[in-house]
Amino acid sequence: MLWLGQLVSNLGTQASLYGIGLWLLQQHWRVLDFAAVAIVLQAARLLVVPLVGRQLGGWPPRRTMLVANGIGASVIAGLVGFLLTPGNQPPVVLLLLALMVSAAAEAVLVLRFSSLISRLVQPGRAQVRAGGLFASSDGLVLTMAPFLGAWLAGQAGLPGVLVLDGISFAWAFGCVLLAPWPQALLAVPKRGEVHGPRRLEQQDLSRSLQFLAPLGALFRQPSLAALAWLGMAMALIYASCEVLFPAWVMAAMGAARLGQALLVAGLGYGMGVLLWFWSRPLQPLRWLRIAVVVQGLVLIGAGLVVFQRWLVVWWLGILVFSAALPIALSALQCLWQQEVAAVDQSRCFALRFGLEWMARLMGFGLFALLVDGVIRPALGWPFWPDWLVGGLGVGPGRPMAIGLGLGGWLLLLIGMAQAAVVSNRRPCSD
Repeated sequence: MLWLGQLVSNLGTQASLYGIGLWLLQQHWRVLDFAAVAIVLQAARLLVVPLVGRQLGGWPPRRTMLVANGIGASVIAGLVGFLLTPGNQPPVVLLLLALMVSAAAEAVLVLRFSSLISRLVQPGRAQVRAGGLFASSDGLVLTMAPFLGAWLAGQAGLPGVLVLDGISFAWAFGCVLLAPWPQALLAVPKRGEVHGPRRLEQQDLSRSLQFLAPLGALFRQPSLAALAWLGMAMALIYASCEVLFPAWVMAAMGAARLGQALLVAGLGYGMGVLLWFWSRPLQPLRWLRIAVVVQGLVLIGAGLVVFQRWLVVWWLGILVFSAALPIALSALQCLWQQEVAAVDQSRCFALRFGLEWMARLMGFGLFALLVDGVIRPALGWPFWPDWLVGGLGVGPGRPMAIGLGLGGWLLLLIGMAQAAVVSNRRPCSD
């Protein structure tokens, strides 16, 4: 029930991101307006991490989630009421401030829920499945939210987009309220309680986080540092794909191909989720390595023009990349759960998600600047050898495809290097 509430709540927030961004774009036809929504939401998530990350583990989980959902729903409901009053047009600043509060509430929910998995589910296959369920829902939302937000913005305008966001918070509130919570989690957690995975062998993370700077303590743990770097690399590359892949397909193949590609991507994502739940691997590190290598190779292939010309290979690449996405996210989540004791997960996961959200924020802008400011001008230089031009290709979509290829190399190199640092944990017992 908690997962279903979080899934719908996250879907509403992400659909609002795309829907409101499209609405702002239609007002003045400035791309900066669309980017401003993504930047504001990511900035709000980053701001909430240092404010609540250290205290979150000491708050009653159920009450915290109810308050966060209530705040999000109230803010959106007030904004909808303002919009439905005849003659009212919201100032952009007011709209963005409301979105910041909504995104901050959503960030608290993500942090709180992610650190509850080890306390709600016993170690073993069930916990692997629960961690995969939590991690894979984020990618599923990112696949569905752009279409839902764009459709609502076109059909119902800004009020329709905000109504969806408000309903999603209210739905999540009901799921948290009705969920059969264990009595042990209805009270304030005690620092002496340890549920789920064992504590770190090299150093007690709770003491590190108490007496040392939080980020410094995290990066002093080799396995945690490797997971953090790997998570940031994945977040950076996935964010760049959200920007570059639609731009590549639209520029080189048209809107019809983009719709078909996203349907295939959705099919591949579902296949990956089913594969993870069917196998429920007890050694997620092995699956993470395979998924990262596969995704890196697919993106590298996107930078070659032959990948675009061989349509069968192109469609297969989209299917395989999308299928590897939930597997990579689920394996990363399970590794974090294995490496960090349940009592420390609230503060540690606050650092983890803060780093990953910052990487996503950078990915939205860095790769766009790379394509427009470096790759596109460089392709016009006359001294490139013919074999290189023939391999990379020319055309309106090639700069974006080459950007994806560079992202593939980055994901492959960082992924393999950091995965080698993560110690092979013993298989979870049933």
